[in-house]
Amino acid sequence: MQESYFGSEVPLVIENRQFVEYEEEDIQRLNDSEERKFAENPRIQQIKEAVEAELGRTGHWEKHWLTIDPSGRRVYAHIYFGDERALAITADGEIVKEISYQ
Repeated sequence: MQESYFGSEVPLVIENRQFVEYEEEDIQRLNDSEERKFAENPRIQQIKEAVEAELGRTGHWEKHWLTIDPSGRRVYAHIYFGDERALAITADGEIVKEISYQ
């Protein structure tokens, strides 16, 4: 696996055909592994605060395997849902998707 600038692994990208074959236990192990990457990145809290400031502090965070392209490839992301849009970040602190509700 590759390493990011912070010494922890970069976010895992899973092909859709591979993801749909996983059992619940497999997905939970992946969730735990990806969540550790968020915990090990010292910039994540600062990035989350910036996202909240941009979208408004009345929103909430959720964690999901998010599709990132038309082929259905997925990454584990923390998604902040504001009043009019959402932003998804990966463990390396990158914004991977913006979702507008309108």
